[in-house]
Amino acid sequence: MPHDGLGIDAWPRAVAARLLDQSADLACVVGFDGHIQEATGEWREVLGWSPGQLLTRPLTDFVHPDDATRTVEKLESARESTVARFQNRFLAADQSTRWLSWTVVGIPGEQCLRAVIRDLTPQHDAEMHVRESEQRYLDLIESAHDIVQSILPDGHFGFVNRAWHDLLGYGPEELAGLTLFDIVAEVDHNHCTLLIGQIMSGKSFDRVEVTFVAKDGHTFPVEGNATGRFRDGVFVATHTFFRDVSDRKQTEALQAAYQRQLEEEVAERSAALIQSEKLATLGRLSAGLAHELNNPAAAARRGAALLEGAFTKTCAALLTLAQAAQDPTEAGQLAELIERAASQTAGADRLDPVSRGDLEDDVETWLAEHGLDESWDAAGPLVDLGLDPESLDALAGSFEPAHLGSTITALAEARTAYGLIAQIGHGSARISEIVGALKDYSYMDRASVQDVDVHEGLDGTLVMLQSKLKQGIEVVRDYDPDVPRIETLGSELNQVWTNIIDNAADALGGSGSLTIRTRAEREGVAVEIEDDGPGIDPATVGKVFDPFFTTKPPGQGTGLGLNIVFNMIRGTGGTIDVHSVPGCTVFRVWLPPRRPVSDQTPEAPSARGLP
Repeated sequence: MPHDGLGIDAWPRAVAARLLDQSADLACVVGFDGHIQEATGEWREVLGWSPGQLLTRPLTDFVHPDDATRTVEKLESARESTVARFQNRFLAADQSTRWLSWTVVGIPGEQCLRAVIRDLTPQHDAEMHVRESEQRYLDLIESAHDIVQSILPDGHFGFVNRAWHDLLGYGPEELAGLTLFDIVAEVDHNHCTLLIGQIMSGKSFDRVEVTFVAKDGHTFPVEGNATGRFRDGVFVATHTFFRDVSDRKQTEALQAAYQRQLEEEVAERSAALIQSEKLATLGRLSAGLAHELNNPAAAARRGAALLEGAFTKTCAALLTLAQAAQDPTEAGQLAELIERAASQTAGADRLDPVSRGDLEDDVETWLAEHGLDESWDAAGPLVDLGLDPESLDALAGSFEPAHLGSTITALAEARTAYGLIAQIGHGSARISEIVGALKDYSYMDRASVQDVDVHEGLDGTLVMLQSKLKQGIEVVRDYDPDVPRIETLGSELNQVWTNIIDNAADALGGSGSLTIRTRAEREGVAVEIEDDGPGIDPATVGKVFDPFFTTKPPGQGTGLGLNIVFNMIRGTGGTIDVHSVPGCTVFRVWLPPRRPVSDQTPEAPSARGLP
């Protein structure tokens, strides 16, 4: 049917012309009788055939026999002015085979098909190489004597090898109903839970020891390594490689140092539990940072994607005007308008939505009346530039009618491009700000003990927790400008602020007020972090610094956060206290001007509170 004012025969020719304008290796015209009538492009370079050789035989003579029938079917389907796309194997002059991608359109009025072709052989060869590599890797895994398994986040198995089935005694049909805890001894369940939690935080383990339970009930110790697999930053599986170490364990069981080894394992697990809390804090910060970074990154990425199109359209319109021999007066006026488009990107007039919509409708009507229906999307940018139908009339009177469409396009797309450039700049600046705050927060590339500005550490921590605080929590900073700098571990001190402020945010439940006060005291610094949440139960307020004590529901806290805070503060030679009543909970920290020469971990106090 007619399209864009073209006749029935003219439309397929126009489509064919656009096809041939595409970037392609090869192009040809095939008659409805199946013979190639014209051949252009790099046929000799790609396939070894000269255009003259191609014109002597039907197209199917050059197609791989296994693809000939499908090729004919696709060509037949394109005869009625439709577009067919397909791939096939083509026989080269040296009898080799190459993969080609075809885009074909039929032209009934000329009794022929026009096609553009791309050589896909390199891509096909690369894909085949990848498949062969994957198969070799799978064969290697299947032939290994070690137990290989992939564990999904819900505990089920995504993959196991033959050795897994042989050693544990389960058949392939039973795998779907099993989880990790079905094959691990109950004594190791908590240990495995802890390990998987750390792996989900990004940690890998070179040496893991657990006890497996086979289908028949017998147990055997295994040793191996475990690591996490992530896709786009999201945890998807735990990969482990284990080896049966029964013989070695039996030998070790006879050693006299068994008791000492057991005590060391208990100590290691305690240390791992503390490290788990630190990783949990890091995980919360990472989630917030990912959210904060995603918005400006997405804006910059979206702007960059759109900028390419706007720039291309601007260049095309300017090239059209240049080819049309635009006179210097018009060119100068267009240059002034484009300069105006650049200068207004940061301070364009902002209309209310209703007024703006009405003005855009008026501009679209003006464009349609002047034969510029295809430029309807220019209405928004033109309104951004402060143009209305009256000013557009003045613009039309200053340009040749033949130049008006390209002028409108160049002006609108230039305005869009400058706006996108500003958007990319804003997004990049925000990312730099967040990354800079993260570097300051972590004290990257600095000595272990630094001369620390407490205010900078508090502000950096607030940036790290911004995604959690901005939900509805008002942050009040009451800083004493006379607070001195102190000599301490900056990264450790920032972890203290993170734990206390994060707990306060949890207590507020996304709504309330958080006040941070500082003042100089006893040559050091006093910091108070106060929230107006529900407070801590008087019966438990004296236990908040004890290890493993938590008021949070199971799975939401280990009870180690404030214990770690207590030990860190006492390690600096400072003190920490808490006072809480409904509507006011205050954690008060005092830090000395410098850290003690020898760090000693104090005993946890039995009760602490401000008078």
